[in-house]
Amino acid sequence: MEVSSPACMWFTSQTQSNIFSNYHIGWLNSNQEANSDERKSNKSALRGCLDVNCQLGEGAQGSIYLVTYGESEKFALKVCRKKTSLKCARNYSIQNSFKAIEILNEVKILDSLNPAFIIEFFEKFETENYNSFLLEFCQGGDLLPDMHPLIYTVYHLQKVNEQEIKFSESSVKFYISCLALELDYIHSKGFVYRDLKPENVLLDKYGYPKICDFEIVKREVYGKEVDWWSLGILTYEFPFNETPFEDDNIFVEHENIKTKEPSYCTRNDLSTECIEFISQLLSKDQNNRLGKNGIKDFIVHPWLEDIDFKELEHQNSEPPYPIEGVSPSETHFFCEEYTQKMLDYQLVQEIS
Repeated sequence: MEVSSPACMWFTSQTQSNIFSNYHIGWLNSNQEANSDERKSNKSALRGCLDVNCQLGEGAQGSIYLVTYGESEKFALKVCRKKTSLKCARNYSIQNSFKAIEILNEVKILDSLNPAFIIEFFEKFETENYNSFLLEFCQGGDLLPDMHPLIYTVYHLQKVNEQEIKFSESSVKFYISCLALELDYIHSKGFVYRDLKPENVLLDKYGYPKICDFEIVKREVYGKEVDWWSLGILTYEFPFNETPFEDDNIFVEHENIKTKEPSYCTRNDLSTECIEFISQLLSKDQNNRLGKNGIKDFIVHPWLEDIDFKELEHQNSEPPYPIEGVSPSETHFFCEEYTQKMLDYQLVQEIS
């Protein structure tokens, strides 16, 4: 039985051994980490040529900014102050440099995974006070329903009881199928993601969901089953706008996770197959949980029988909300708390 925690992405035993076997403290050596992919090498001249437009969000290790290269090419830039990242690694032992390890290995993971499934990583560089990571800009924003402007559209959300607007079942089916493919891909590379939630799912320029935020915490090894549990939580949260075991008291919520079953009574429009799908992902017996056989379990599930996973994998299926046609410079899919925030002068001077 898993109880959610603040941890993000976890290694399987073999992957953990591979990544840390030749680990050394300090900024990643450019020769050691060189990627032959021309798509990435072409971005090597970007440093010093970026205009910082606005902030998009912030996380535990740093802030995310929208930046422009040249006339109109947009990127997301993850910026981490050295005093909270690699600087500590130069002064303390590896055991006491947890944040540095998280940041360094987020780069390693992003650089090793297929950008069709996760946020694309282009370049890493450092200035006097910052370590920066140039990433794909997903202009559709995240899938956090209570904050996202898409909640007011008719594309992938619908009214329930003429009062609330929530994800339609067909939209949930599309996004969850995509995420199942992405998690299965991550598992095939030896990783367990461990932090699937709406704010860590972004819509790319085509309207397809991509997983982001690969900060790593090395504490103990979890099985893949924890990701399928999280997918079940997310599948429930999309149509219900709340998590299945939610309570104001965190201790009660943890007890609910252990002892209670989800309630589906507030959405009598959901199909039996959908409810069974969620229940099977939220099985408290991880040996019987949907996903134990990987993506095969999803391909043959009755609820997803109309999903062509091959078409989905190649992004040939029409997304519920196509982002195409939306200007890359528009940020109305992001929280104004960040986009309207005054920029840090020191940051702008060093990055631009």
